[in-house]
Amino acid sequence: MRSLICLILSIVLLFLVTGTTNGQYGIGKKLQSAKAGFVSLDGQVLPKGNLVEADGAIHQFNSPVLRLVRTKSKSPKGAVLLLPGGGYELINAKNEGENVSRFLNAEGFDVAILEYHVGTGSGIRNLALADALKAFRLLKTSQKTLGFHGDRLAIMGLSSGGHLAARTVQKLGEKEQPDDLILISPTNLDETTTGTVFPAVMPPVLPTARLFTSFSANDNSPWIKSCEQYTKIWKGYDGLASFHLLPDSAGVSYSDTDPVDSKLKLAGLLKTFLEEKPEISVSSQNPAVVPVAGYATKRHAEKLALVAKEKFDLIMIGNSITNNFDKPEYQLVWNQFFTPRKALNLGYSGYRTENIIWNIQNGELDGQSPKVIVLEIGTNNIDEKNYPTRHTAGQLAGGIGAIVKLLCEKCPDAKIIVLRCFPGCYGGPNPTSHRVILERASGLVSRLADGKHIFYCDVNHVFLNLDGSINRDMMPDWLHPSPAGAKAWAQAMEPLLSELMGDKSLDTVIPSNSAIVPASKLENDSYNWWDRHAEVLRIKDSINPEIVLIGNSITHFWGGEPRLKYADGRPRIPNCPNTWASLFDNYRVLNLGFGWDRTQNVLWRLDHGELDGLHPRTVIIHIGTNNTSQTQNARMNTATEIVEGIKAICQRGRSKVPGAKIILMAIMPREQSPTHPRRILINEINQKLELFAKENNITLVDIGSKMLAQDGTLPKDIANDFCHPTEKGYQIWADGIRSLISEP
Repeated sequence: MRSLICLILSIVLLFLVTGTTNGQYGIGKKLQSAKAGFVSLDGQVLPKGNLVEADGAIHQFNSPVLRLVRTKSKSPKGAVLLLPGGGYELINAKNEGENVSRFLNAEGFDVAILEYHVGTGSGIRNLALADALKAFRLLKTSQKTLGFHGDRLAIMGLSSGGHLAARTVQKLGEKEQPDDLILISPTNLDETTTGTVFPAVMPPVLPTARLFTSFSANDNSPWIKSCEQYTKIWKGYDGLASFHLLPDSAGVSYSDTDPVDSKLKLAGLLKTFLEEKPEISVSSQNPAVVPVAGYATKRHAEKLALVAKEKFDLIMIGNSITNNFDKPEYQLVWNQFFTPRKALNLGYSGYRTENIIWNIQNGELDGQSPKVIVLEIGTNNIDEKNYPTRHTAGQLAGGIGAIVKLLCEKCPDAKIIVLRCFPGCYGGPNPTSHRVILERASGLVSRLADGKHIFYCDVNHVFLNLDGSINRDMMPDWLHPSPAGAKAWAQAMEPLLSELMGDKSLDTVIPSNSAIVPASKLENDSYNWWDRHAEVLRIKDSINPEIVLIGNSITHFWGGEPRLKYADGRPRIPNCPNTWASLFDNYRVLNLGFGWDRTQNVLWRLDHGELDGLHPRTVIIHIGTNNTSQTQNARMNTATEIVEGIKAICQRGRSKVPGAKIILMAIMPREQSPTHPRRILINEINQKLELFAKENNITLVDIGSKMLAQDGTLPKDIANDFCHPTEKGYQIWADGIRSLISEP
């Protein structure tokens, strides 16, 4: 990589200019514990690291090692975990390790150069990530013991080491974050999570570190764009970040002798960044809540005249997405779902939260007492194409919160539906920082819902393909719903809207497949379905789960949170607590298994907040077996219908937690005999699931054969009621997914 070569030469040049030899210790030199040159990731002093060959690179990896290079500055600032690059096949130990450490030493930083796993194996990146996580945590807890000083702790990565550094920060816990993250020409940030169009590497949801990123303009274009988007997301997540695109790698210099050009040079930029004291957040007024008059003065005057003359039962507030209902091509949708409810359209094209606040404060709701207000707003606050300022997720959430507060004051008896910001962006169907920031803001806004006066409604799945890309038929310009998209939105919102309006559904197209029509509790069981749903909503944010399980009683009875309870509230012992503990004890897990649930029950629960605002890395779905039952409350579904229901659940999951890996379980065997009609139906379902998962690049795990005897019967020691697993059955499930959930 040309820019990287220039970077290395420039660092060497800086070393020659400054003439420093700060903190360099020879390989293999014996030192006391606090002055050790090499340590293992367990903190043990080592005589040497991996072999650095004549070309300055480590080609033959033996074990992960930290090489400690200390500053001689009398005022040390802190320590840096340095991750050299090499494409994960080698480590550029000299140019991107030793030479970079000299630059950092000169700036007053001790350096720990990580010699991490490299090679050509398929799992080498995850091994390297495990090394980086362990190394950083060692520095975090043992900085002084290792002879490092100063208060700051940073991570710096170059090229593939930058990719590793970003992955490391992504996997660190909320309280483990570094003070600074420096990414120089990071590779591979354009890669996506399997089966999705979403970036595999994302900033932490709550970034506390300062971020510095840089690239040379003539470098790999997709990597540059993805790095710029990564930086924008970091900022949009309310973090401190800067992206530097240097005009030409040939002009990049670490020499600071030219005062005219120094600000354009990477060394000068890095020196400035490292010399700055970490910025202390000072509370200031959120621009998204400061009322600003919009441009549509004529429309505003017309709306004031309307509200002075009439009372409306339903008020729709928003931007151009809502405003579009005034257009002829959208009138069929408006007339079907909203006109019968005496609705008023207060949508304004191009408006942001601050404009809506101004409108409300200037009379648009005066004298009104609607039954329901629908609020759709936010995308323009994040628009950097048409507006001089872009708000952060926190600012936008604050702006929406301010509108909701105003609505409650102006119309205290109204029910308020706050729509999740629609998944729009500019430039194509795949997510940019625009959409990602909107999703973060929506996650914050979802917490406003109280289930009494304020309701959060997420209809975004209707606009998306299963991989998370925007469906062009639903959003032709990737931002505004088409008439078909607007109808799909109205249909998805209709169950909640009709409930709050106190009338009947106006949707005339009800699917014949009951497995895809969201439904609340259908069957009585040994627990209180509604209490469990309420408890999920109460505890989910505090758990902040890494793993979410979605399912029926088979999942429900396994264990975890919410805890098992009888219908009268008494605690119940999980079926197999030991198996649960052995698999999940090292993770934060939310169990969304509900006894007797069918696919339609799961859809209802997901539509009513059970995943909203969460950021799990893995979602495990096992559902469908109860759809094979015929009861007084629900009919038995066909294999095709059940798979359609499972697909709808996957669609909801992909929309709500786009960064999560979906693990789809084949339906476990039921009934003792392999010729039982239910078993035959389950086999047909699983065959269709296998095709669905393959077509959509979803991980399907089928443990059925491991649960059955050689003659195909289901043994009682695996499922004593020929449905629910015993400890032995749950162990088979645990073994089937252990390696998948342990992947970093």
